[in-house]
Amino acid sequence: MNTAETSRPDGPRRVIVVGAGPGGLTAARELERAGHRVTVLEEQDSVAGKCRTVRVAGLAHDLGGHICTNRYERTAELMGELGVKTERTTRYRILDVERRTASRQAMSFLRDPALRRYRALREREFPRIAEPGLAHSARALAAPVADWIAAHRLQSMAASFGPGYTAAGYGYLDDEVPALYFVKYAEMTGLLSPGSELLGHDGAFTVTGGFATLWRRVAAELRDVRCGVRVRSVQRPGDGVRVLTDSGPLEADDLVLAVTPDRILPVLDATPGERDLAGRIRHNAYHTTVATAPGLPDNAFYFLAPHTAHRTARGHCVSYHHRYPDSDVRTFYSYGRPEDVAALLPRDVARLGGRLQEVHVHQPWAFMPHFGSGDLEDGALDRLDALQGRDRTYYTGGLPAFELVECAVAHAQDLVRRHFPPAQGTLTPQERIKEERTS
Repeated sequence: MNTAETSRPDGPRRVIVVGAGPGGLTAARELERAGHRVTVLEEQDSVAGKCRTVRVAGLAHDLGGHICTNRYERTAELMGELGVKTERTTRYRILDVERRTASRQAMSFLRDPALRRYRALREREFPRIAEPGLAHSARALAAPVADWIAAHRLQSMAASFGPGYTAAGYGYLDDEVPALYFVKYAEMTGLLSPGSELLGHDGAFTVTGGFATLWRRVAAELRDVRCGVRVRSVQRPGDGVRVLTDSGPLEADDLVLAVTPDRILPVLDATPGERDLAGRIRHNAYHTTVATAPGLPDNAFYFLAPHTAHRTARGHCVSYHHRYPDSDVRTFYSYGRPEDVAALLPRDVARLGGRLQEVHVHQPWAFMPHFGSGDLEDGALDRLDALQGRDRTYYTGGLPAFELVECAVAHAQDLVRRHFPPAQGTLTPQERIKEERTS
């Protein structure tokens, strides 16, 4: 295999993208707009990845990514280009399980002197944290999040952002997860920096009819998206890429992996460096359950206290979303083993005064691919970034970008723009938009 990014011809390149979630579909769209020929391979029977949407009694329920903030500028631009309709999302509330009382989020950090201290720390040690990707800030934020919070006296930041961070699947603040991921999450809420109105919304919003609508629109624009295809082997002999699938072989000039390296490793002719990085990847066992459960507090996204406070609550429901006022269907989120989640969810619902009537969908996730503190200190994300283009292979998705839709979209766009210049005679995406607006 080739050990460096080779020079590329000016003409169209043939590219295979593995994975049809937000990162893979965004990369494929960007490649096609630059004049390259793309084939997208997806193992599941539909696109959208962790933005999957299901329908229960005619209403759309998102299983994964579904809330946009004023930091979702690239995603909003994509929605605007495709004519995707959006709507304001429900409010957020903290729900006390013991007292069965709901209250507003206590965003004391935004009024605390610690915010000024945080901003000075950000400017000094990780000024690029809001930019696409993670490698640029990884070493500065490699410490376990609890240690980092204590060292910088940012307890009010933990109190304000911790419940939402845990509810979203990124882990507990007393887990051994690096501060990098907590800080990235906090920045992407849009609460730490003023943001502009997006698509007519001055706050959080979502896609009307479910987030998968966006990704189905993206896929419909692409020339060659193949779902229900299993990759059997990937070979990179130096002159190109050869992918064997259960429906036949494919050849291309380049490969974009929008799945985590540990997932593709069993079929990849991996280098020692790729194998080493793949072996260091960690995931959270996170679950989404869509169920009919009457009797619970309505019309909000609820973070459950104290279930979001400590990892000892693993298995219990950490949050639930009641999206439709006239429906008793709710979407519940939990961590832990499937058997623990199944056993504890009915009890948690009952403690809140409700009744779990029927489970419509239960979706376990290997969520939030990440590295541990020691691996970040050792430069794991820098090494992953250095692999971009080697052996004609590029990496995008949650591991290099962070497990948020906006992060995946921005990283995939920047990756393609950096490594795949437009084929001769092809307008750049920016030039095409300018031409469309003036025509």
